[in-house]
Amino acid sequence: MVETKLVILEDSKNIKNVKSALEKLNWLDKSTKIMQNPSTKSFQLPISTGSDIDLTQLEQKLSDLIPNVKFKVIFRSIDDEDHLKSNGSSLQSILSQITENKELVLKLVKSFPKKYSIYTPLLLLPPKSLESEEWTSILNDLDNERKQTLFKSILDIYSTPSSPLTHLAINKPIPESDNIIRSPVHLTMLYGDFNNFWCHTIQNGIYQTWMPIHTMFSRGNIKEKARILSLNNESYSNINYTTDVIDMYAGIGYFTLPYLKRGARRVYCWEINEYSVEGLIRGVKRNKFGECYLVKRNENIDYSKLLKARCVIFLESNEYCIDRVDEMINLGMSFNISHINLGLLPTSVDSWPYTCKLLDNYGDKSSSWIHVHENIGTDEIEGFMDKTNDKLQSMLFNKKITPIWLEKVKTFAPDVYHIVGDFKLIEKN
Repeated sequence: MVETKLVILEDSKNIKNVKSALEKLNWLDKSTKIMQNPSTKSFQLPISTGSDIDLTQLEQKLSDLIPNVKFKVIFRSIDDEDHLKSNGSSLQSILSQITENKELVLKLVKSFPKKYSIYTPLLLLPPKSLESEEWTSILNDLDNERKQTLFKSILDIYSTPSSPLTHLAINKPIPESDNIIRSPVHLTMLYGDFNNFWCHTIQNGIYQTWMPIHTMFSRGNIKEKARILSLNNESYSNINYTTDVIDMYAGIGYFTLPYLKRGARRVYCWEINEYSVEGLIRGVKRNKFGECYLVKRNENIDYSKLLKARCVIFLESNEYCIDRVDEMINLGMSFNISHINLGLLPTSVDSWPYTCKLLDNYGDKSSSWIHVHENIGTDEIEGFMDKTNDKLQSMLFNKKITPIWLEKVKTFAPDVYHIVGDFKLIEKN
């Protein structure tokens, strides 16, 4: 079964207005065609499954943009066969030009992935795509030129005039072992030149961009990004224009950008992947979150540039973070750290001592927070918060730490969760 959200319209005259509103919110599912229900004659506009928002909120946001349009939003589960009717019929037509074997064509269409990601202008298929016996056979029979023609035709199916797709690839699972620079492993590139190629997406209204051959992206983190932005979440309630945030593993800004949008005075970032840093800088600029200041290893900090920046990025290991903060303090910078984000999987344990020392010395006087990202087994969940709290407390001298909340972000593998543990620190005395 495939689950989808649909906007239902009675009047075809309003299709353009609703489509424009969905595009503005980045909720339009551009991979599925607008269809008319043959029985009710109503029109169905597909909403991207990536829009992590309930129906009531969705209807309200749409109503704000199109107050005079009558519509309703529904959540529907549909059969895989129905899901294939629009894009599947186009794929069937293309494959019929390659082989006259109708039974084979139907098997090829049926085994083509139903789920995929569009990161404009990239169409990214999930792991193990095109590995069925039928796809393996037909691709082996085609020379490179005919393969490229097929892949280009597949891109055309999922493209729209406003969002043409130019690159096709198959994703591979995120490695369970340490991958500190978060670079893709075995990304299979099928169509397009991936050298100096950038793709992008928008989540929670935040533009993010990256080079898929040099940097990973997981849309499953959207839940944690939304938590940072939520005004009703205790764990992030004290972020404001007087507090600073440290992101020990910034990447392209997975969490840095939400912290900036949330209103932090400055976010200090550490990252060792130069391609990720470039993506972060582009993201800050595109979202108009303020000035970036990039400091490379062995470079001295320029105080005037430091003062102007909201996002300070150190292209070096976070093992130097204590030295860098001391350097900034000596230049006259003040720190009031409210949050330190430890977003490295499978574990961020190496940065715990630095984190505790920074918050001991420069943590917000009322409260500060550590957000520990980990991959843990289901059998470890129950005791994780208390065990981690004890380890962190042993590294703290001036602060008392308390476990507040464990968030299950997503399943990483069978019986393995990506979790975030929220820990609150206050002065001991």
